Amino acid sequence: MLKKLFKKNNKSNAPKGFETLTISNLIKLSNDTVKVELDVPANLMSDFKFTPGQYLNFAITIDGKEERRSYSICSGENEPLAVAVKQIENGKVSTWFNNTVQVGDPIFTSQPEGNFTLSNSEKNIVAIAAGSGITPILSIAKSIEESGESIRLFYGNRTQADILFKSEIDGLSKTKVDYYLSQETAEGFGKGRFDKTALIDKIKEDLSILKADGFYLCGPEQLIMDANDALKMFGVAEDKIHFELFTTPVLMKPTAEPIESDFNGVSHVKVIIDDEELEFDLSSDGKNILDAVNNEGFDAPYSCKGGVCCTCKAKVLKGKATMTLNYSLTDSEVEDGYILTCQSHPASENLIVSYDE
Repeated sequence: MLKKLFKKNNKSNAPKGFETLTISNLIKLSNDTVKVELDVPANLMSDFKFTPGQYLNFAITIDGKEERRSYSICSGENEPLAVAVKQIENGKVSTWFNNTVQVGDPIFTSQPEGNFTLSNSEKNIVAIAAGSGITPILSIAKSIEESGESIRLFYGNRTQADILFKSEIDGLSKTKVDYYLSQETAEGFGKGRFDKTALIDKIKEDLSILKADGFYLCGPEQLIMDANDALKMFGVAEDKIHFELFTTPVLMKPTAEPIESDFNGVSHVKVIIDDEELEFDLSSDGKNILDAVNNEGFDAPYSCKGGVCCTCKAKVLKGKATMTLNYSLTDSEVEDGYILTCQSHPASENLIVSYDE
């Protein structure tokens, strides 16, 4: 039973959790990557204040179908809000950003989200990136310019022409960068992919790398796995290693194993969003909670639906739910009762889940 009538579309027709911003500038960074700057109205400035390392979700209609994607913020805190979008093969949204969108176009944009951010205790960090994985790390590096911190950056690309934001990176006084090229040989650049062997060699060459307060990894899944393995081989604690995935992993194991449940039946579920309440019955082996909520008429937040982006996070207030995959929630968040609703199913006769917590 729907206790309050929740209207899916607000006055601006923006989906739940999104605001209408305007594309203010488009800057081509390479043959296949564009920087998209956004104009944030004065009344939304506080809503779009971000922590370096976070991302934005976009809801875009292409060929009559709504598509949602997440892109990391590349801005400094006092710069226009911006993301960089790399065009991928057969990528609907990335192709739209690179080839179709125009300055002045409105775009549905969510408030900044994400946990790939520095803690107060991390003063000196090591960052490892490849390709467009530089975007959240660039935002972090820009924030470090205003503090007494420092960053050691290892950044891999195919060729010099593929390097994103090189002039900006080179202009950062607190960032020491080593560039690597996998498909080109050039003076002053490391040769080959920055893989496990390359990182091991660098650490052996400079053991001070291991003294970093935190290690931030962003790029292809294999890069993250290689760097993670190398760091752990040298005894780096797992809680010092942070990574950001742009796509659902193929090789990597989830951060937590799926939780088994003895419950097998129909659960009575109550969902809370913006103080609105929706109640319905859902089988433990039926739709995931996110899909069930949206099918009932609510417009629950989501983006990747792969357990990566954390947009659909909600908190279990009563009862139990199981998660199939989790690549983004921290252990402490799981312990506090948070779930990714795109990966969760009811595991008790009664379940209350809140998106407002």
